[in-house]
Amino acid sequence: MAAADGATLGAGASRPASLVVGGAVAGGLTLVAATGGGAAVGLTAASGGLLGVAVLCRAREGPAAAAAASALVPVVALAGLGGTGLLVAARVDPAALGRPLALLPALALALGTGLAAFGAAGTLGDGIGDGAVARTWRSATASASVVGVALLARLASGPGALPAPAVDVGGLLAPLLAPVGPTLGLATFATLVGAAALAGRAAVSALPVVELTPRRRRDDVRAAVERVAAALLTAAKYGALAALASVLTVLPPVRAAIPVAALAALVASSALRSGLLALAVAAGGVALASRLLRAAAGETAATLGRLLPATAGGVGVVLLAAAGGGVVRPLVGGLPAGVRPVAASLLAALSPAGLVLGVALVALVALTALLTALVAAGGAGLLPTRGSGGALAGVGLGAVATVLGVGGADPLVTFALVGLAVVAWDASDRGVSARADLGPRSAARIEAVHAVASVGVATVGVAAAWAVTGLVGAVPPPDGALVGAVVAVAGAVVLIGLLRG
Repeated sequence: MAAADGATLGAGASRPASLVVGGAVAGGLTLVAATGGGAAVGLTAASGGLLGVAVLCRAREGPAAAAAASALVPVVALAGLGGTGLLVAARVDPAALGRPLALLPALALALGTGLAAFGAAGTLGDGIGDGAVARTWRSATASASVVGVALLARLASGPGALPAPAVDVGGLLAPLLAPVGPTLGLATFATLVGAAALAGRAAVSALPVVELTPRRRRDDVRAAVERVAAALLTAAKYGALAALASVLTVLPPVRAAIPVAALAALVASSALRSGLLALAVAAGGVALASRLLRAAAGETAATLGRLLPATAGGVGVVLLAAAGGGVVRPLVGGLPAGVRPVAASLLAALSPAGLVLGVALVALVALTALLTALVAAGGAGLLPTRGSGGALAGVGLGAVATVLGVGGADPLVTFALVGLAVVAWDASDRGVSARADLGPRSAARIEAVHAVASVGVATVGVAAAWAVTGLVGAVPPPDGALVGAVVAVAGAVVLIGLLRG
């Protein structure tokens, strides 16, 4: 990672700043719940908040804290999966469930809601370090591994074992190697570049290059390795930014101004993409093998000491699946009519214990993917180095505002969410600065005044936007212009945050 483990998400935020961020997130999510799907929004927000608590536990040393965080991980995963499913059921037409693009607004709304709650939790105490997020990722991975092994054992020993699934590897890799459309082509190529760079950095950092070098040349080799790692990290960072910027090419004004199709044709080579993918896989395998060899060579006891508490969540899921089989059938019978037949067929094929393990595994894999993205963003320097808890809360509320605004929600709700996002980000950032410069006691007084001013400015901004809405309604903008303006402003805010970080 670019930042050291001491760098924290929301580190040093004063108590008034934490209260302001928490109040802004609570108010924003209340507005979201009022637009529909209140129970789903609440469950998703609870998942994000519990994830913050789990990461706060992992920020502490000791096996007890690690076991507590690991026990929370399955709860977070299942709550997030349940909340996302409820949001999809509440906001997506059942006839459109077979189209993945129709699910994107509901999925983005769930992600923004959880991220806002997670960011608010990140301003508590001394903050949550990027090292703690990585340790939580390891807990989720360990729990998913335990549950996956238990599920495989259940399928192998069951009377009606499932047939081996026919996995179409080519179909899974088609979006990466042969994408359809220029936007997907540019985004996937930038993603491949970033992934290859990150995997290469991990391999360079894990290999014992310096240790195997003669002593008289170690300083020069160490400096060279650090330069290569820094260059690869920079490449990964620009790859991530390019992937995000490529999404803008879906807008007609952008396609009219930039030769998107020509740029996509330059990076459409399947051979080039296959090479980048193979490089990423090979470098990742080298990094993993190197770390396993290091553990086997002298760190086995320490590795087990970290691994055993991290598996507490997975062990708990396995015990729950073994003991709670009698509750599964009534739960399946109470599901909505649209999903009940699928759940019933899975129950018949997997048994109650197998169904619990399967659902838990899906939830844990999804949570692991989200934590991987968060760790990668921190490692690529895409998160500010201070006040990141408030920044994540602001980004979450901003994403929710964008989804609701594009979906035709009340403009006042959209403007209010944007104002609350700015308040959360600003209060956290100023709270960190005030506490660092003035100390905790003086910072509390300054932050109380700044919080009032920030809320006042946001209120004036929301009122002004609401007033301008009437004028804009009289002269409708061209197709795509309003969405383009919203995306441009959001991108400018993110870039300013990166430059300030």
